[in-house]
Amino acid sequence: MKIYLLRHGETLWNQEGRMQGHRDVPLSEEGLKQVAEAAGKVANLKEPMEAILSSPLKRARVTAETVAEAIGYPKEKIILCPDLIERGFGEAEGSTPEERQEKYPDGIYPGMETPEELCERAGRVLEECLERFPGRTILLVSHGMFLKALLAVAAGADFEKGDVPIVGPASLNLLEYTDGKFTLWIDETRDRWFR
Repeated sequence: MKIYLLRHGETLWNQEGRMQGHRDVPLSEEGLKQVAEAAGKVANLKEPMEAILSSPLKRARVTAETVAEAIGYPKEKIILCPDLIERGFGEAEGSTPEERQEKYPDGIYPGMETPEELCERAGRVLEECLERFPGRTILLVSHGMFLKALLAVAAGADFEKGDVPIVGPASLNLLEYTDGKFTLWIDETRDRWFR
């Protein structure tokens, strides 16, 4: 099975360092350009995507729709999956780095989703994909922290220790599942991160 992982393009809040989480922030002009490039990469794979699943937040949804258009995949068939939403950051959502440092110097934000909760949700997504799409090629469109958690679960790595690569805006990675094991191929360089 092949699970392509695509993070949404840049937003204005990404540029400003604002915490997005569950806030429905649109893509910036730069983000739209990044997404168009990513859509071209997916089209150049010459592999049919048998399903596209996306977070319902507009920055991911627009990314998924742009890819769908580039590869001739019907937009109405995109599966909006609430479990692909970004990590919730509670009261810190919308805040700048300076505001977070002042209000929450310990990095713990009231109401935020814990690492355990996030990784549990990511694990559920992986299990669902393996059950629903065995042996198929699919695309998941999501968010940076969620994808980091998903990779941590797939690799058996420690999410909190930072043992997982950061997924940049509009980057495309491949998580391959063979013989009960995941292998991650990083972006178009095809460097293997783990097996």
